[in-house]
Amino acid sequence: MREFLDAWGDPQMRHAMVVHFPIVLSLVGLPFALFAALWHSKDRARPIRWVTLIAYLSLAGSLYVAQRSGHEAEEAVAPISERGEEELEEHEHHGHKLWMWPAAICVVAGAGFVPRRAVRITSAWLVVVAGALVAQRVAHTADHGGRLVYEHGAAGTPDLVSLLDTSEAAEDDVDPRLGHFRQQVRPILVGSCLRCHNPARKNRAGGLDQTTMAGLLTGGYSGAAIVPGRPDESLLMTAVRWEDPDLQMPMSEDKLPDESIAALEKWIADGAVWEAFTFTPPAQD
Repeated sequence: MREFLDAWGDPQMRHAMVVHFPIVLSLVGLPFALFAALWHSKDRARPIRWVTLIAYLSLAGSLYVAQRSGHEAEEAVAPISERGEEELEEHEHHGHKLWMWPAAICVVAGAGFVPRRAVRITSAWLVVVAGALVAQRVAHTADHGGRLVYEHGAAGTPDLVSLLDTSEAAEDDVDPRLGHFRQQVRPILVGSCLRCHNPARKNRAGGLDQTTMAGLLTGGYSGAAIVPGRPDESLLMTAVRWEDPDLQMPMSEDKLPDESIAALEKWIADGAVWEAFTFTPPAQD
C-alpha cells in the first residue's frame, strides 16, 4: 500500500496509472452501442442503452482526470530532445478536451430513450460511429504517450535510441555507465542468464529474452524484467536477490555473489545503459 501511495504521489506515475482507464473504457462502450443499434426493441434494449450511457459517461470522466493529471506530469518532465518536445505537443493536442467527445455521445445516447423508434435507431447508430472515432482518437493519443516514455525518456527513463546507440562516435568518449555495463554487467548476463533467456532456446525460461534491451523492457510472462532507474521495482533484482522463493535466479545454480548483485543494481539505478552484443547460444540440453 505504501508503494502505491508513493507512486501516486509522483505526477508522472499517477498519469501513467490514470491513462489506462480511458483506453479500456473507450473499447467497452462500442459493443454495447452496436448491440443497442441492432436490437430495435424499446424495452429489451433499455438495459443495454443504460450500460452504453454509463460507459461513455465514465469515459468522459476518466479522460477529464487524465487530462488534468497530464498537465501535472508535463511540469515534471525532464529535459528531452527537440523531437521529443514535438511529440509532447502532439500528445497534448490530441488529448486536449478529448473528454468532451464522450460527453457529447452521452447526450446522443440519451435520445435512445425517446419512445419514437426512428429516433432510437438514429441515436444508436450515431453513438456507434462517434464511439469508434473516440476509440481511435484515444488510441492515437495513447500511442503518442507511449512513444514519449519509451523513445524520448519523458518519464525519466532513458530513450531507446541512446540505449541502443553503438555508433563509433560513442567509442571516442565512453560513458562510465557503458564501461560498467561492458566490464561488470555483460559478463554476468552471458555467464549466468543468457543460456536460459535467449530467443534461440525452444522453451525460453519465463518467456524472457535477455539478449536485447527491448527483450528486457518487454519482459516475459511476469512482466518487464527491468525498470531503468528503479532497481527495487525490477523483477531481475527480485530474482537475483532471492527475495521471492518462487523466483530465484540463476536456476539450478548458487546465488550470485554480492558484488555481482551490486553491479546489476548499480547498472539499473544508473539508467540501464545498454550496448548491443552478439551472443552465440550454447547447444540445448
